[in-house]
Amino acid sequence: MLTPYPQPYTSPSACPGAPDSGPVPDAAELSCSMTLPASPRSAGIARQAVRAALRAYALEPLEPTAVQAASELLGSAWRMDPYGELYLSVRYRDDALRVIVYDGHPAHAHPRLAALCEARRRSTLRVFSALVCDHGGDWGLGPSREPGGGTRTWATLPNRPYRPPNG
Repeated sequence: MLTPYPQPYTSPSACPGAPDSGPVPDAAELSCSMTLPASPRSAGIARQAVRAALRAYALEPLEPTAVQAASELLGSAWRMDPYGELYLSVRYRDDALRVIVYDGHPAHAHPRLAALCEARRRSTLRVFSALVCDHGGDWGLGPSREPGGGTRTWATLPNRPYRPPNG
């Protein structure tokens, strides 16, 4: 039978598969984001997604720190806003990985209440803070610039392998 398809012929209903391997994409193109439910399980989903994205872009040296950072940020955001949605963004720019989490917890108008709320959030991020510092990175939190408001927490991790403080 004459056919325009290369041999062996497959059914027209079969979708062509992606090649198993190919060139590794440029790390500067890494831009991954997702919306997750406010749930304790979201941190596990985030760990898997960050791990897969870093491996796809050959950024394995960042994997241990970035996976833990995403997990800690999602866990903290869930504690502060347990009924909304959480948004995770992972981007690689200027030889550094930026992990950002947005949650819907609004800023408080009363200064003392705002200070107590920020102290509570920072206390949930003690392990995260030490992890980012040990990696030579930076982190912060503040009001979200997104239209829905809420809080934005972020970490910037330079592209270098994680070395434990005593190692």
